[in-house]
Amino acid sequence: MASLKSGKLSFTFEYTGFDDEWVQYQIYFLWDGETLLREEVLKKRDECWGKRSEGAFVANDDQRDRFLPFLKKVLESDQADYWEPLEPDIIVALYPEEYFPFLDPHYKVIFLREEFKDKLEARRQLKKEKGKLPDDTYTFVALIDAYNFRDADAYHGEGLSLQMVVKRHELERFVDELENEYSKFTERFNLQEKN
Repeated sequence: MASLKSGKLSFTFEYTGFDDEWVQYQIYFLWDGETLLREEVLKKRDECWGKRSEGAFVANDDQRDRFLPFLKKVLESDQADYWEPLEPDIIVALYPEEYFPFLDPHYKVIFLREEFKDKLEARRQLKKEKGKLPDDTYTFVALIDAYNFRDADAYHGEGLSLQMVVKRHELERFVDELENEYSKFTERFNLQEKN
């Protein structure tokens, strides 16, 4: 399992299986290591949903993982993008240096202290000189489709979302954890030969 954390809030991602040419995932929304959901609201029918761990959402992607390449692409390009598997159980979006609600603020800044202005200017200069910085921010949004919930019989295009603001170094650590997990996963299921 790999976890992206912001304070006590975390998004935990696990590669769980490779069935019928589909990469299987389980995803958790946690607060201080505990699931944010009651188990009884999650779908449990049939073998796929029955193997789900407590508090986990289920998702899958056809033939190979596309989540890890998506994260790497956003870190490299610093352009907002999203990942959605072929079956839309989940959508994850990343917004570099943007903050929800992604619209112009309703209020205008009328005064900034000089020390704050100096700090902003110093950051702008450092960014101009060095480019990517460990404390660059990203708004991370994960939407779980309502199809994961009890009695839902089709994809809805709506559901439950988790939003976090994380730093580049935290996102890079998450990517490193995922690479390690995916390497073990591909070895376990012999995916180099299959794909």
